Parts: sequence; C-alpha cells; structure tokens
Amino acid sequence: MVNKLLSHKERALIFQQFLNDYRLKFNEIEKKVKIPSNKVAYHLNSMQKDLLLEKKGDHYQLTKNAEKYIPLFSQIDESVPLSIALVCVVNGNKLLMMKRNKRPYKGCWAMIGGKILLQESLKDASIRLVKEKSFLDCGFKSQNAIMNEKVFDKENNGLIHNFFLFFTKVEVDKTKFRESSSGELKWFTLKELEKEKVVPSDIYFLQNKFNSKLTMKTLHIIENEGNLESFKFI
Repeated sequence: MVNKLLSHKERALIFQQFLNDYRLKFNEIEKKVKIPSNKVAYHLNSMQKDLLLEKKGDHYQLTKNAEKYIPLFSQIDESVPLSIALVCVVNGNKLLMMKRNKRPYKGCWAMIGGKILLQESLKDASIRLVKEKSFLDCGFKSQNAIMNEKVFDKENNGLIHNFFLFFTKVEVDKTKFRESSSGELKWFTLKELEKEKVVPSDIYFLQNKFNSKLTMKTLHIIENEGNLESFKFI
C-alpha cells in the first residue's frame, strides 16, 4: 500500500520532508525538495486526493491516515524483517499442521501462520489466521515464544529472508476443517510429526516451547500533533 501511494520518486521525496517537520508551507517544501513549483503543486494536490496530506491555512501536514506510514517510510525501498504469527492449533493431543504450497519451505509441514497486520494484537492475528486457513473457530490460549529466523542462500551466503516469529497456542473443539489455497491440512501427534519434513523453527517451537509462556506488554501511546500526551500498558 505504501509503495503504491508513494510510487513516484518526487511524491516520496515530498512525503519524506514531513518526517522532520510536522507542518510545512508550499515554499518551504519547494525549497527542500528542489522540484519545480508546478510539479510540487501537482504532487501536493494528488497527495491530498489520496488522503496523504491535508492543508490547514498556509501549511500542509500528514493526515492521520498517512501517519501510520512514518515508521516504515525510511525503509520503503528496502527488505525488512517480517513479523509472523505461528499458531499451534491444538485439539487434545493432536496438532493441526499445513503442508506449504508456496516458497519459502514449499512442501514442508508447518504451523498455520502469516503476517501480523498493523491494527492487530498477536491474539487477533492468531485467531484470524486460523479462521482464514482452516475455517475453524478457536480459543486463544497463550503467547509462548519468539525467535528471529534468518534464511541464507547457500551459493553466496546472502541473506534472503528475515522473520520475527511469534509462537502462539490456540485450542479448537472441532477437528473437521476446510482447506484453503495456502496448503494441505492434517492432524498429527507430536511423535507422528517428528517423522515428517517440518520447517526447522516450527518443530523447534513444538518440541521445546509448547508449554512456555511469553510475557509481552502492549504500550498504548497517545500522540497529538507531534506531542506525546500520555501512555499506558494494557
């Protein structure tokens, strides 16, 4: 979404000026980006239509919609680590696993998983992913562990994937699932699973962190026009 909205280099350059200044006048933007005034005017108008900028008096500023891109913007054109929820779906002594049909780890058994969305808690992401990929309703049980997983290319030893994996556990009271396009689903006991080809991080979590508990607080901060007004842990 960020790349799509800011695909034009000149637009991206204008957006970047608001990382240092909360409000800017037209002539200040023009001076900073060194782009002809007619082009600056064009981009400012289009960015207002896309709800990236709003004008108050003589000043432009980021909209509330655009503020959420600030932490990402400095790395828009770079590969960044992904935050992934790995969800252990439990029914009795059985674990629901998925045979991945996409890279990375195509053909390997893995826990249901996926990216954690901006607005989600780890609990929300876990419940959503299970529903999307198995059509099962689940009850969230625990946050168990976290791992930084890095995958390197053997030929040149270059880093090709970087994940922050959050291992969670949920319970379901039904075993009848529906498969999605993400891959084949199957119930295993841990002993049965250990005989299969499993993503290394997944089998490590299941063998070593199944009963662990991860304490992770959520900090809510209230910002008002660049000022931090209050915060609280929830």
